[in-house]
Amino acid sequence: MKCAVYVRVSTEEQAKEGYSLAAQTDKIVEYIKNKGWTYSEVYCDDGYTASNRRRPALEKMLDDATAKQFEAVLVYRIDRLSRNLKDLIEIVEELAKNGAGFKSITELIDTTTPEGRLMFHQFGSFAQYERELIAQRTALGLEKRLKLGLWPSGVAPFGYTLKEGKLQITEKEAKIVRLMFDLYLNKNYGVVNIARYLNGLNIKTRRGNKWRFTVVYHILTNPTYIGVNVRGGERVTGAHKPIIKEEVFNKIKEIFPTRKAKTRSFVSPNLFTGFIFCGCGSPMHVTYGGPPKDKYKYYVCARRLTYKDCKTEILRTDVLENSVINQIKLIAEDKPRLQTIINNLKQENTELLPGLKREQQKIVHKVDALTKEKNGLLKWMSEKDAKPYTLNVLNEKFEKIELELNDLTHSRWQIEEELKKRLHFGLSSEKVSQYLKQVVETFTRLDRQEKKRALLEVIQKIKVNSKDEVHLFLGLPCRISALPPGEEPLGSTLQYSALRLRNTQKAICQLTYSLKDYYNNNHKSI
Repeated sequence: MKCAVYVRVSTEEQAKEGYSLAAQTDKIVEYIKNKGWTYSEVYCDDGYTASNRRRPALEKMLDDATAKQFEAVLVYRIDRLSRNLKDLIEIVEELAKNGAGFKSITELIDTTTPEGRLMFHQFGSFAQYERELIAQRTALGLEKRLKLGLWPSGVAPFGYTLKEGKLQITEKEAKIVRLMFDLYLNKNYGVVNIARYLNGLNIKTRRGNKWRFTVVYHILTNPTYIGVNVRGGERVTGAHKPIIKEEVFNKIKEIFPTRKAKTRSFVSPNLFTGFIFCGCGSPMHVTYGGPPKDKYKYYVCARRLTYKDCKTEILRTDVLENSVINQIKLIAEDKPRLQTIINNLKQENTELLPGLKREQQKIVHKVDALTKEKNGLLKWMSEKDAKPYTLNVLNEKFEKIELELNDLTHSRWQIEEELKKRLHFGLSSEKVSQYLKQVVETFTRLDRQEKKRALLEVIQKIKVNSKDEVHLFLGLPCRISALPPGEEPLGSTLQYSALRLRNTQKAICQLTYSLKDYYNNNHKSI
């Protein structure tokens, strides 16, 4: 028989005698040789917990089982494969589906026999029980450490080192922590600007990386720096010295909500913030020009501002904003091009509809089959006097069916929505042209926030590779219809003339143009 060898150790078990990877492998290989079998490969998960299935060697082994590369999987003990009964059952079922058995060399487990399958469920239950017991003991241990004021677990926060379970201040890092709090409280810096400031001074994180605003935010909101340990909602005085005074920490805690930004796309006064991106993939922000005489604002790549590693040029906000409005005006007047876009969309619909309908039918059949299986299980469980371990397995199966039904129901809803949109596609070049023209004509009469909301109805994304290459992605409505009689067409409702965008799928239309060509005759510099 051709076998596969699976071995695993978690971090806590590395030093335990008999659980090392080498020891497990040696004993399994010796067992295989004594039986006169062969083995194809040793699948080794070093330092992975048995509480879930996200393990690289396990995933590779299951892929190889699908490819029929072995007839059985051998482990030293069942808990090497998993300590979760549900995962154990699923893994062994997957192996069986591909013609592979499962065997533990130290336990009476061999899923190729009825007796072995019975013992498999028994030992699986014990493995799960042991895992839960270990988790409970670990939690109690951490709780005890917390009450003693010791650091609960994990790496010491920036500014401290860990010595015999206690945090001790590292003055070099502590100075940087104090600087962050000072910049936020006294210099009015936000978390993004603090990260930029530290990177500008070439101050690195503990691992030698550049600072990110998320790390800065975590430090400014971490109560460890005032001498407090927090775990699982429980807060106790630590055995370590504070780096920051409590009144400073509390003051920052009060300020944070007042400075917390809402969605930038809507709140920022800058028209494109939230949907303009650099060619490198980073968002673009607005900044003021450097020299005192420079009265203009500019869009600049966030990576260029923070890390200085992006070379995309800065763009004047007024030039870019006017050029985008002009591009919308040009596409609105280009009815032949609009008609080509619409024809392409209709053709795409024609090609996609049959596949969507087939997928819809497939899901309907799956839902029907699973519903019958679920009802059959319910009936059997209510009528039979089943053993506890059998009910356990059936409950797991029932939950699995329920989860699959939920996923299928969601998928069916998505496909039905997609079908509905594509079946009712009703655009014409005339309607789209009129719609876009009204956006342009009413644009100047709107205030700044209304302009932004109007653009969000039409533009999905702006991508700037350079001054010579600006990509504008327009979201064209799938259907446009007239307003009801007597309804006001303009104002804060952002309804343009007698047309209104319906809540339907949008189709992407990409325009690429050169900013230099467009504004060459109007401005000395862009």
